[in-house]
Amino acid sequence: MNDSAAAAADRVLVRLRPIAQVTPTATGLHARGWRSGFTVRGGRGLWAIWQRLAGPLADGVPPARLAAPDDAPPVVAKALELIIGQLREHDLLVEVPAAWAAAPGDTGGPDPGPPPHVASWLESVAPVPLRAWRRMRSTPVAVVGGGAPAAAARRTLLATGLEPELRPGDGPLLLLAGGHAVAAGCAADVGFVVRPGPAADVLADAAAVAARLGGEPGPPPEVLAALVGSAAAHRLVCAVGGLPDPSTEAVNLWHDSPPPDPPHQPVLVARLDPLRAEYHPWLSAVRPGEPDGTLVRVLGDPELGPVPAPGPGSLPQSPVALAASGDVVGFGTTDRAARLDAVIRAARRLAPDGAVLGADRRHADGLALRTAARRLAGTPVAEDEWLTDPTARRWWKAVVLRFALPAAVEVTRLAERVVRARVHAGGHELSWAVEVSAADAVAFAAMAAAGRAQAGLSDTVVLSGAMPVHVPDGVDASRPDRDRHWPLGVRDAEEGLQDDLRRLLGVAEVEPVGLGPVLDAAGVVGRAVPEVGR
Repeated sequence: MNDSAAAAADRVLVRLRPIAQVTPTATGLHARGWRSGFTVRGGRGLWAIWQRLAGPLADGVPPARLAAPDDAPPVVAKALELIIGQLREHDLLVEVPAAWAAAPGDTGGPDPGPPPHVASWLESVAPVPLRAWRRMRSTPVAVVGGGAPAAAARRTLLATGLEPELRPGDGPLLLLAGGHAVAAGCAADVGFVVRPGPAADVLADAAAVAARLGGEPGPPPEVLAALVGSAAAHRLVCAVGGLPDPSTEAVNLWHDSPPPDPPHQPVLVARLDPLRAEYHPWLSAVRPGEPDGTLVRVLGDPELGPVPAPGPGSLPQSPVALAASGDVVGFGTTDRAARLDAVIRAARRLAPDGAVLGADRRHADGLALRTAARRLAGTPVAEDEWLTDPTARRWWKAVVLRFALPAAVEVTRLAERVVRARVHAGGHELSWAVEVSAADAVAFAAMAAAGRAQAGLSDTVVLSGAMPVHVPDGVDASRPDRDRHWPLGVRDAEEGLQDDLRRLLGVAEVEPVGLGPVLDAAGVVGRAVPEVGR
């Protein structure tokens, strides 16, 4: 390498990321990239200033020269500083080697640079494109497997400028590069690509995902194999180059909105008719990760969830919101609450016998303590203590008037701030609840009894204020309107109620119960029902 080439290799230029788009507005300009954008207002002259800046940024500007000229008028200098500052703040500028910018396909060193289309991609997404490219070039890559998916993965890697080694294999498609691995599978009707990681982990995930999807046996169609193989290569290249995993950049084209965050342990699932590919959350037994709190999304994912996706189906929706996860029914005052209740109830079938499941620790502890106190003796509570409450009265009217059940409610005080309500009819217990106030205990028990009748169930139903409640937009959670937003706010008293229940039961703590890798990975909390007096 001669002196001029060496100097070019050491120099960098600042360029506008290729993915960035800048358009004029009535009062200035708007710039946008993949993740963010900004608007600068200040008059039509801003567009003329941008046009003078756009040309140099397309070719590349030495970092020291990316500033307003010394002889620029103050108003122009201020506009340039504002635009350049916003471009930097929103990560729309990138540094590339001067030689690379001048001649795509050359880094100014002994190794060839990326092909122009790969260089454009790296300049769009990589924090430091040259560093990402050198990682990719210096890491040996292998494609293990056969058939159309392996051929598609190899073609994609070659098109990226890499030189993969092809190794035969009978299992799932496995791509290897240094300490990174990606596994994929493709049946006749469905394919998938798991999250990158160690080879043993991705193979274990691939086997479990294939079993969950249960694809039709047979060779995959060429178009599906090409999609799966190229997507696997893409995930591997990103992992090797230190780039964000594609799942963090995915836009949901079928729902016309970007996901709020990457799915939990994302697995790409591809299907035909129409050809589509979306990332879905996966509850890995070998790589559980951190629960992200989206139980409905993770447990009830339509492709990979361990329980059926919850939804209203053909269930009536008044007066109680109902949702079904398979043949399990959940209850709530809103569709969102009913879906969460449904997946928690469905997940109980996957848990060890005797375990109480909750959406979080407070919920699980509350259900375990309530269950232990369910049969305790207490003193009767007068009807006027709850009948004057509009919420309790509304739900009780749903039981005896809307569904015409010949029911009675038995309200018992177990401690000063612990009240149990039982709804029974014809010698059968329809529902029960334990809460701080008689009004809330009756409201939950009556809503459960009404929902039971509405869904046509025969089992006893329990609902409680321990369940997390979504706060609607624009609602002050500290001062909810009880008539409109109940049970929002009830959970605020849960900590005190649980303290009282522990004292009543003689229990120091509620014993945790492991639910297995799938439910533990989802963030479901398991608890054992305390023994009274232990």
